[in-house]
Amino acid sequence: MNILYTKDLTGITEDMLMGFFVGWPNPPGPTTHLKLLRGSYRAFVAIDKDCGKVVGFINAVSDGVLSAYIPLLEVVESHKGKGIGSELVRLMLEECKDLYMIDICHDAELTPYYARFGAYKSHASVFRNFDAQSGK
Repeated sequence: MNILYTKDLTGITEDMLMGFFVGWPNPPGPTTHLKLLRGSYRAFVAIDKDCGKVVGFINAVSDGVLSAYIPLLEVVESHKGKGIGSELVRLMLEECKDLYMIDICHDAELTPYYARFGAYKSHASVFRNFDAQSGK
């Protein structure tokens, strides 16, 4: 596998962003996906150089002073289980290492996954407007 990890989004196009948000009832399309990556405080993509497609991504929003929130980490189904998500998390944590807090909300079964990176279980409450899930 020939994967390039980069935070340079200059050459990323909408047609490179297929296969994400599987199972979402109202997913963002590639145009919105690209917009959210470019509008993030930090974003990394994993590009499969053999096919030229983005196969994973992570993004963070931040005040740039104390805190960052990682809203999205995804790897396309065909590339799961190959360490791509772990490398994206590692890169993002390194990028945000000078911030006081880096938070991520996730499903309960992912707690052991994030614990490998030093995250610890906390309590959170979230609000969701599923009608706006596509970003429109």
